[in-house]
Amino acid sequence: MLLVLDSNEYIFAFGNFRKESSKLLIDTLVETSDINSFRTSRFIINEVQNHLTGELFKEFILFIIQLTNIDEEFLIPFELGAKYENKGLKPADALIAAYTEWTGADVLVTENRHFLTRQKNLPFKILTATDCLKLIKSSHQ
Repeated sequence: MLLVLDSNEYIFAFGNFRKESSKLLIDTLVETSDINSFRTSRFIINEVQNHLTGELFKEFILFIIQLTNIDEEFLIPFELGAKYENKGLKPADALIAAYTEWTGADVLVTENRHFLTRQKNLPFKILTATDCLKLIKSSHQ
């Protein structure tokens, strides 16, 4: 399964105010990297950097470079971002949704309520870390 994690998941997993489900999701992705993968963009990386101390950001970057590459958002077609803005998402959220579709990801993992309320007619699922963990667990049985 291919995932895109919103910046808040990384912040909750690596930051000073950790959320258990986000940390557990990161650990699960490491453990299941042979069957589950994720993609991330420069925009997400920059957002995470704005919310972590230097040392915590270093830990985050080491995790990223071991398991995936960083995509540049200028590769995402402009029309895709505009599509999500027309659906009512703020520009930053529209970019993440466009990125998720562009990568062909199965799931966008986020705690963002703006995403969580817009789950209809999308080419990917929008799940919280808790719900994503349940999905990963159920697909391994």
